[in-house]
Amino acid sequence: MNIIIVGAGIIGSYLTSQLAEEDHNILVIEKDKDILDRLLAVNDVMGILGDGTDPKILKEANIKNCDIFVALTLEDDINIIASVMAKNLGARYTIARVREPKYTNDVEFMRSSMGVDNIINPEYYAAKEIQRTLKYPKSHSVDSFFHGAVNMIQLEIKKDSAMLNKSLMQLSMEGYLKDALICIARYKDNIFIPAGNHVLKEGEFVHIAANKSVLSRIYKSEVGDEGSIKKVMIIGASRISYYLTNLLLERNFEVTIMEINKETAISIQEAFPKAVVINTDGANPDVLTEERVTSYDAVIALTPTDEENILISLLAKRLGISNIITKVDNTKLLKITGLLNIDDAITSKRAASDFVLRLVRSKENANGFSIKNLYRLEDENVEAIEFNIIEDSKIIGKKLKDLPIKKNTLVAYIKDGPYGKISIANGNSTIKIGDRVLVMTTNKDFSEIDNILEEE
Repeated sequence: MNIIIVGAGIIGSYLTSQLAEEDHNILVIEKDKDILDRLLAVNDVMGILGDGTDPKILKEANIKNCDIFVALTLEDDINIIASVMAKNLGARYTIARVREPKYTNDVEFMRSSMGVDNIINPEYYAAKEIQRTLKYPKSHSVDSFFHGAVNMIQLEIKKDSAMLNKSLMQLSMEGYLKDALICIARYKDNIFIPAGNHVLKEGEFVHIAANKSVLSRIYKSEVGDEGSIKKVMIIGASRISYYLTNLLLERNFEVTIMEINKETAISIQEAFPKAVVINTDGANPDVLTEERVTSYDAVIALTPTDEENILISLLAKRLGISNIITKVDNTKLLKITGLLNIDDAITSKRAASDFVLRLVRSKENANGFSIKNLYRLEDENVEAIEFNIIEDSKIIGKKLKDLPIKKNTLVAYIKDGPYGKISIANGNSTIKIGDRVLVMTTNKDFSEIDNILEEE
């Protein structure tokens, strides 16, 4: 597909690298020469130095043959204007990064009146991820499918785990995994989709999916009662902090925010009178001690700077805080330093990239939007895809056990039509048109449900 991306910042660069791996024709428009040069040096894509709101630049980029146009600069107004202009000049589908609530509160108006086909809000996605994580603080990651009807947490198998040295089949027969499914496993550097005869080992990380009540039962059994969170310290009144504070206050959390900039601190206090806002430097160890940070259940570092967030998290860990969440867009910093577990980091770029990748793959399917949602897990080594079954295919009406499903690919859940029951798939399950199906796979580039089958 022909894809144009405006803005080569953190999210634009990340999305470019992901799309380039899938062999699309990518052209990036960027005003900063140094940023553009760095992007082109590491990606096999085209680039134009210029302004994405300039009609001459858009025409030079061959906008009339553009399948998907994505505006990802830091300015909402620029992204909206660029998308509207691109649409009017011939782009088939436009996506704008929009963060201001005044725009995001009325998405339908943006689509119908302004011609922007879709908007993405990476900061809101990150806030939602943090909010879900706080429900299961001892989990290394929390994901949600089917609009929250199915959740998935990642736990480490420890020496006192009820799952240790047992196969998945045995755990199901004993009732421990009743109405739950272990979808993904990682042991040391090996990431795979486990079969029923797989025996769980100490130190192995597993992703367990279930509805909220079942998942809470398993979570409590594995980690006990410790870690319930109600009192949260947020350091840095960023855009993510704004969305997160709103989500937490709606759920009756106690929220305190540290912000070094006085005007920003006043602004967020006015927006959220029920929160406690302190105008101070949350990266200062003395300040953290003075403000009794150890009295909080969780500390969340959300300043604009990765390095500062890592520093804050290390200070909090040294002070004995057990629940720490860190916003880090450059996850290479964590891998290089080894100071923090990468699973405890939140990044806004991945959710935004997954959103665009879903649209791109759906657009590749001539029959329409077969992919409802797409998520990348385990440092992008696993994909979880919700497929809408909108057309006839080789899998329709056949039992899953009779299909040649690819290795390391799991049909995990089936939703019976748009409003029906959600069930864990098994060998006797069948799929029909109108169903929605959740697939987990270590394979890449699935764009339709038949991709789960081995090629004949």
